[in-house]
Parts: sequence; C-alpha cells; structure tokens
Amino acid sequence: MPRKPRIHIAVGNLNVDITMYVPRLPKPDESIIADDTDIGPGGAASNYSVAVSIYGHRVYLIASTSIDPLVSSMLKELEKRGVNTFYVKRVEGPPGIVNVIVIPGGERFIVKYRGVNELLTPNDVPKTLLKKASLIHMASIPPNIAGEIAERALGFGLLISYDPGAYALTMPDRVLKILKYVSILFLNRREAKALAVDIDHLLDHGPQMVVVKKGGAGALIAVHGGVYYKGISRPLKPPVNSTGAGDAFAAFFNSAYLDYHDPGKALQYGLAAGALKVTCRGSQLCWDKQYFNKQLGETSVEKIKNPEEWMIED
Repeated sequence: MPRKPRIHIAVGNLNVDITMYVPRLPKPDESIIADDTDIGPGGAASNYSVAVSIYGHRVYLIASTSIDPLVSSMLKELEKRGVNTFYVKRVEGPPGIVNVIVIPGGERFIVKYRGVNELLTPNDVPKTLLKKASLIHMASIPPNIAGEIAERALGFGLLISYDPGAYALTMPDRVLKILKYVSILFLNRREAKALAVDIDHLLDHGPQMVVVKKGGAGALIAVHGGVYYKGISRPLKPPVNSTGAGDAFAAFFNSAYLDYHDPGKALQYGLAAGALKVTCRGSQLCWDKQYFNKQLGETSVEKIKNPEEWMIED
C-alpha cells in the first residue's frame, strides 16, 4: 500500500527580511557601508515551510500578511520552493519586517516589526486542512492562540509541535499552561531556563518530547519515560548567517520523526539541517543534497542514561 502523504501545517509569521552583511557593528552616531544585502521572505513559519518542502514532505503555510505588492513577490517565491500558500490571509496594513545585521562569522543582530502578523487568529487554520494533515507546527505565536489551535488539532489526531520563541521569555506561565496539548516542544537555552529548572520539569507539563537547541553546542532531547539524547553537528563550511537555523532544525526533526518514529534519528536530521542553514546567505535553507548527506554523516547523536550529565545551562 502507498504511504499516506506526510502533510505539515506551519502556523506563524511571514516577514520581509532585510539582511545586511557588515564588517562590524557601527558605533553610536556612526554610519558604515554594508558589504552586501538580501531582501527575501522570512519568518519562523515561512522558514520552516521551505525546509519541510526541501526534505520532501508537503506543507501548507498559515499566516496573516499584507496585501503589499512586495509580499506578493515573496509568496510567489515560496510557491516556487514548494510551499502551499493558499490559506495565507492577506489584509491591509504593513507587513512584518525584520532587519538582520550579520557580522563576519555568521553572528546576527535582529530588529523585528510584527505588522499584520498580529492579526493571525485560530480560525485561520481551517478544519478541512486539519483533517488531512499529519503534523501542525506553531512557531513564534502567542500561547493563547497556540493553545486554541493545538486543542483543535488534538481532536484530529495530529502531532503538535510548538516553538514559542520569545513568548517563553515574556509569557512563561501562559506557555507552560498550554503544554498539555503539545507533542514536541522546541526551545533554545534561554527559553528553557525561563520555563523550568530542568528538562524533566517541562515534561511534567505534558509534552511527549522537549528539544533544547544550543546553537553551536548542538541540541538535547528528553522523551517521556526517561530517555535522553544529545547531539552535535559542526558546519563543514564557514558560517555565513545563522538566521533561520532553528526553523530548519525543527522542520527536518519533525519530518524525520514522522518518517522514522525515532527521536535519535530525528535529532540527527535536525542538527544536520541546522548546520547546513548557517552556511546559507538568507533566512531560509539553501539546498545541496551532497553536502547535506556529508553533514549528516558527520553528525554525532548518542543516548544518555543519566540526565544529570547535561543541564540546560551547560
């Protein structure tokens, strides 16, 4: 029998990313000349969607964005990369805009303007789509909206993942409250520390898995039942821009988990995708299958028996 198609729903922001590559950060009242610049689609859900399409699964983007012609060109670019944008809501108002300043080595500094991203509602996710999807991923959306969407998705038997982003820092209590609906929780180190003193405490709130992304130090997973993994994947090329690396990580992690039902293998794929992303110029994953396979082969993942061997803050 043919395998059921793997369909993701990605809910979150669609931004216009303006990226400038500079030799150094300017001092107060100083102007410097950028070495290069890029303007293209960004936003966590948008970045996730592109990476899912690259992996080989189908993906629908759910977002609230502007009717501005610049956004129309962004949507066409996403469609060319395999993202279904049929359910993206277009409204009057300024789009989300993100200014990214990248210095040599790939470290970046980000200023965000949310614009009409703020108009996203749970009703923007249609039930007809929930019925046919395998997984829904919510990225950088407020916990009250994420909770309502997740509760609805749970009724359709979807795997539910949530990356709260900055909301883990600004609304930790509200994020914790909705974790009973979440299958896979993605956090970085700062976010994890804001929510709990240790990983097991986060699992007590309901997720099946907690994934802590640690940048260049790799990532950690805790799974219900006392199973723990750690892994690392050093980029095989010099880093260029780390923007969107966490989104590519989540996309390949979720996709591989749907395919293999193995957290360790999912971590390997996620780490390799994140390492590949930091070598790309824009906010979204660029693709080189041969290089990815080589990066995958250089990715180290191991199971840990004693969770005290790793801590959120290490």
